[in-house]
Amino acid sequence: MKVIIADDEMLVRTTLSTMLHDLHIDLDIVGEASNGEELIELTQLHQPQLAFVDIRMPKINGLEAIRTAREQSPQTRWVILSGSSDFKYAHDAIRLGVKNYLLKPVDHPSLSSCVAEIIEDYNQDLLKLNDEFEFLTSSYVWGNRTAEDLREVQSFQLSGILICMDSSLSESTKMQLINKWLKEIHNYMRRTLTHKEIRYAKITLRNGDYAIITAWSPSYSASMTNIRSELASFIKLKMSEYQSDYISITAVQSETWHTLEDLIQQISTLQLLSPLRAILPHSKLWSMNDFIFYENNDKPLLEISQTADRIVTFYQSNDYLSYKKEVGMLERQLTSLQTHKHKAIHNLYEHFNHTIKRVFNPDDTVNVWINKLLELGEKLLPASANKDQANQDLINHVIRHIEQHYMDDIGIHQLATQFHITPNYLSTLFSKRSGVTFSKYITQVRMNKAEELLIGSPHMKILDVAQQLGYYSSSHFIKIFSEYHGCSPLQFRDKFQEKRG
Repeated sequence: MKVIIADDEMLVRTTLSTMLHDLHIDLDIVGEASNGEELIELTQLHQPQLAFVDIRMPKINGLEAIRTAREQSPQTRWVILSGSSDFKYAHDAIRLGVKNYLLKPVDHPSLSSCVAEIIEDYNQDLLKLNDEFEFLTSSYVWGNRTAEDLREVQSFQLSGILICMDSSLSESTKMQLINKWLKEIHNYMRRTLTHKEIRYAKITLRNGDYAIITAWSPSYSASMTNIRSELASFIKLKMSEYQSDYISITAVQSETWHTLEDLIQQISTLQLLSPLRAILPHSKLWSMNDFIFYENNDKPLLEISQTADRIVTFYQSNDYLSYKKEVGMLERQLTSLQTHKHKAIHNLYEHFNHTIKRVFNPDDTVNVWINKLLELGEKLLPASANKDQANQDLINHVIRHIEQHYMDDIGIHQLATQFHITPNYLSTLFSKRSGVTFSKYITQVRMNKAEELLIGSPHMKILDVAQQLGYYSSSHFIKIFSEYHGCSPLQFRDKFQEKRG
């Protein structure tokens, strides 16, 4: 936390500075002012989080200086240093948003209590700002807002980490582990949230994967190098801690971007390439360049990883026919694979051990473990009918929830948690059973409701229609509606009126 001390007496400034250092709190005294003009200049230059200001200073008194300086640094917390005769200024100080009074000479208990209160207040404001960023970012990813709704961070730089969890455990157990793992990451990010120029967001993507987004002001780039490195180290530590015979977590770091739209686009690209984790060492943090290398230079391994990803998806969703077809595809791909690339296949064995069942031995021949895959597939058939009905009932519940709450910020993570399954699994089931993705179905429901409102309430403003559907701006609603219907809401309404006429 950056601190400025303003007092016309050098002894007061020196004493207060020493006392602040003795508190052993992470405070950085970035400037000392001997008059009001210097305070204003230092505030504009450093944008401090905390300033101690003497009321009686030459040139410009403390209250007048605060009145001017707070316009340049609205986030600064102001603490008045005053003598007993200065209490008549209390009303004006409160009106200026002064957080506290310290009576001179300042004593250690009063200063410690004051600083602790300021820090707590500051941290709460940081968390509120960050919670808002996380909510708006998630809402943007799910199509309910536009990038313009995040105007406060439009000048920020951003990077993301895609998180993929693979496991053969039950859906409810996987969901518990995912939530526990993400909570640890979330708590770490909140603990390290020390400046208003930093934002974190933990979001669920449309297919049920997770992403951790970091945003920061360009002026804070130097500090972010260490902060991002420490976050990456913590994520790697937690991946290692959670790795077991039945679970593996993979993370992929994006590049740095200047717009949220570009970042989300790259995360979508990483999702398309994420099957590569099947043939790479597990529980690692990879870079975008690592994945791009395989995409550009090793198509056979990329195709094998994509086939493996489909095999796991079809196995876990009990789709025997599709599963069997992909196992046959995998056998043909492996047969034609060059010998020197077989090391990557050892990672594939382990991937299947994590995601299907722990029965694969790296020392077995390809024919042996292809047969094991087929044998495991045969066991899907007896339970198929009952599981199919249970899955259909689950999707029917989800559809009813969407139809009742389409106007809310519906995300797949909340529904998956409610039904004790993973977002990935719910996303796969929903697409299979309904024929469209989860997010597209929400859009369909909203567009059908839009038709009803535009026709049934011909005088309703477009903004009101948008808000009733869960969109936060009329322009965003008009864009979605036009893409869906091929005409704007007003044109749609006019066409209907013409038909009636």
